[in-house]
Amino acid sequence: MEPTKYKVINDYESPYPESITFQTGERVKVGQEFTADPDWQDWVWCIGQHNNEAWVPKQYLMIQGQTGIFLRDYDARELSARVGEVLVVFEIVNAFALVENQHGENGWVPLRNMELMNK
Repeated sequence: MEPTKYKVINDYESPYPESITFQTGERVKVGQEFTADPDWQDWVWCIGQHNNEAWVPKQYLMIQGQTGIFLRDYDARELSARVGEVLVVFEIVNAFALVENQHGENGWVPLRNMELMNK
């Protein structure tokens, strides 16, 4: 996906402001699926071997029973965002966008909190 600018239209407060990382090939225990919001499908709770646990897109895993193997590196950090802020979006997965803010910080923000800016 070509990086695209989005404008924040609703504030978002991150519940996971710290980096929680997983590496390609890392094995994790796969737990429950996220069901609290119907817009956010295909997220599973994963517990890694290094005190790392987070919601992970199913697409980033090869799941075999209760075990998942990461198909790519992943950082579960979510960014807080304020109305009017401009974010550069690099990827959209399961109604979340991987963004960079004006301070050079990267993380995930719900897509519904942003709108595509006109070019």
